[in-house]
Amino acid sequence: MPIIWDRLIVNAFYPARFGPRNMNQNHQNVFIADLHHPGGRQDEIDQLLGDIPANTHRIFFLGDTFHFWINDHSFIEERYSLFLDQMKQWAHNGIQLFFLEGNRDFLASHYFDEQAWIDVLHNPTITEIGGKVVYLGHGDELCWNDRAYQFYKSIIRSHPLRYLADHLPPGLRARAAQTMTDASKVLVAGKSEKTLEVPRKAYEQVIRGGVDLIIHGHLHETYHREYRIGEQVGQALCFGWKDGKRNLIQIEGI
Repeated sequence: MPIIWDRLIVNAFYPARFGPRNMNQNHQNVFIADLHHPGGRQDEIDQLLGDIPANTHRIFFLGDTFHFWINDHSFIEERYSLFLDQMKQWAHNGIQLFFLEGNRDFLASHYFDEQAWIDVLHNPTITEIGGKVVYLGHGDELCWNDRAYQFYKSIIRSHPLRYLADHLPPGLRARAAQTMTDASKVLVAGKSEKTLEVPRKAYEQVIRGGVDLIIHGHLHETYHREYRIGEQVGQALCFGWKDGKRNLIQIEGI
């Protein structure tokens, strides 16, 4: 499986099946994680556009696509209208779009649930691509050693708090979302690498469930690992932003 490391986008050349449609072997699936788009910057959108192959069939946004999100129409229009317009254009051009929430933009799932041009995936989602069972996730759900973060996540993403965040006055929504973003940063600060990493046992448990390939972001690291559990072989691909550089992985024929 030749893999080329370069930029943010993962170009996966699958023969493949995902959802109701079959796709041509020359079509590409593109995976994007940890873009942390700040909003309102056409230059970043133009840069991203240059990386999307012309024969792209599907784009999977695997979390933290947006650096900060509240479900307020004025906020969304002011900050993200340019990027959302580009997403709609991709959909209009026949590209299937899939959104999976991250730790920074989990409130966006409600917004995209109401849009006809994009599908919202559960985090994680396990599906079949190219005859292989593939795990798609943001990656934070795999950080088992960080118990404080997992506890915080279970509270902050509970249905009552999601509902509250969506029904506060706009000014309070922005303040609450910023508080959650700041809390996420504080939870990471000062922690050891072992606490923040995805432990081997997490990958192995997913693979034992019959998964051939795990694709995720969140760590702002790029690596490709193989795990052998008896006669079963599974792989993990982690990618995303690191030190301002983007990473691209091309996978040919899995």
